[in-house]
Amino acid sequence: MTTTIEKIKKILKSEFENELFDASLKNLEDKNNKLRYHNFSYSIRELSRHFLNSLAPEERILDCSWFKVETDNGKPTRGQKIKYAIQGGLTDENLINMNFDIDELKSTIKEVKTTIDSLSKYTHVNPESFNLTENEIESNSQKVLETFEAFVETIDNYRETLKDFLDGKIEDHMIDTVIYNSYENIDSLAPHYSLEYSEVYEYHISEINDREIIVDVFGSLSVTLEYGSRSERAIGDGLDIGESFPYETQIRYKISDRFPSDEYEVDSFDVDTSSWYGDDDITDEELDKLIEKEE
Repeated sequence: MTTTIEKIKKILKSEFENELFDASLKNLEDKNNKLRYHNFSYSIRELSRHFLNSLAPEERILDCSWFKVETDNGKPTRGQKIKYAIQGGLTDENLINMNFDIDELKSTIKEVKTTIDSLSKYTHVNPESFNLTENEIESNSQKVLETFEAFVETIDNYRETLKDFLDGKIEDHMIDTVIYNSYENIDSLAPHYSLEYSEVYEYHISEINDREIIVDVFGSLSVTLEYGSRSERAIGDGLDIGESFPYETQIRYKISDRFPSDEYEVDSFDVDTSSWYGDDDITDEELDKLIEKEE
C-alpha cells in the first residue's frame, strides 16, 4: 500500500487535497473505531470529488458549447465533468472532423465514471463490513486507493493522448510565422539592430479549456546589434555583434472545427536578454573595448 500512497501524493495538486488525503489515511490508524475503514473510504470518495472539480470547474463546463442540462438543478453531471477534464470545450463533432477516435474517447469517459462510482460501494455500512479483520481492512483499503489512482491516471493519460494527437497537427513553419510577426522589440540593447531569424525549438499543448487550446512555445531570436553613428559606421568605426536570445510565449487558438484555428492570439512577450548583461549592465568603457577588439 505504501507504493500506491506515494504515487497518489505525486498526483494530488493542491495543499487541501494533500491534507485531506493524509487525514483519510489517519482514519485507518484508529483501531478502536469499527467505522475506521468506512470513514477512510468516504474520505477518499470525497477526495475524488474535489479532485475532479479541480480538473473541471463548473463555470467552465457551463460555458462549453456541448453542455446540455441533464440534472434537476442544472449542474453538470459527473460524466460531463469527466468529459471536460479530458477534452475541455472541444465537441465530439470537432474531434470527429479532426479524425480523432471518438468511440474510444466515449468508452474511456464511461470507464472513468464507473471507476469513480465504484468508490461509493466501499462506504456502505452493513453487517458484512462492520467487523472486518485487520487483514480485510488492509486489503480493502488497498482496493480503494487503487481505484482512486486508476480514476486519476485514466483521465490524465487520455488527456495527454488527446494533446499529443493535436500536437501532431501543428506544423513547424506555422508556429515560426506566428512568432516571427509577434516578437517585442529589443531597442534597449543597441542604437539599431536587425532581425536575422526567429527559431522555434519546442512547442506543446499545455491546456485545453472551454474556449481555447493553449500552445506553449519556446524559441530563440537571432539579431545583429549595430553600434556606432552613421558617420562612424561610414568610416568603419562601427561594430556589429551577432547575438541569439531565448524567448517563451503562448499561442491561444480558439476552439473550432479545425486545429490549428485561424483565430488565435499570441501572448505579448519579450526576449530574454539577461545573457547579454551578465551580472551587470555593459558599460561604455566595455563597449569601447569590444569595438577596439573587433577592429
